[in-house]
Amino acid sequence: MTLDEIRVEIDAVDTQMKPLFLKRMECAKQVAEAKAKTGGDVFVLERELSIIEKRAGDVDKEVYDEYVAFLRHLMSVSRRYQYGILTGMQDKVLSSAEKEAGIDEATPHSQVEIAFTCPKDTSDLNLYINMTKLNGVEIDAMSLETADGVQNIRIVLDGNLREEKMRRLLCQIGKEAENFHLVGIK
Repeated sequence: MTLDEIRVEIDAVDTQMKPLFLKRMECAKQVAEAKAKTGGDVFVLERELSIIEKRAGDVDKEVYDEYVAFLRHLMSVSRRYQYGILTGMQDKVLSSAEKEAGIDEATPHSQVEIAFTCPKDTSDLNLYINMTKLNGVEIDAMSLETADGVQNIRIVLDGNLREEKMRRLLCQIGKEAENFHLVGIK
């Protein structure tokens, strides 16, 4: 098979995946609407790990890690979509973080500094960085220090706490990362 023929085959697979992706996002919307009524969490780690284990169990070792990464990214995209729908959850997460940090979002600012932790051995830092890209928020600065098996992360984000994309991002990180807090605004 030639490279051009392989690319045609890949294009065909991608075309077949599109309606399935759109159906998955419709299901994610329905889940978010149900969670808006019940107050349930979007991110349930045990459920996601169980799903990954079930779906990846029969995948060949040669592509196992890639398939798991694909599933984790797909789930992250789905959660991002749900957090965008759950504006009440955004308000709750951000007002709590703002109050704890003594921040007034009405204060003029163009940067938001956050901090959170991840266990080093199971770090999801790559997903959090990817979340910034998915939400259209740029990282201006970032630092990471590891102590006693825990990654301590600080990120300066370009944007404002009132922006929809920033609110969605901070809600997702706030609900999914450990020890999330706002450090300040500039």
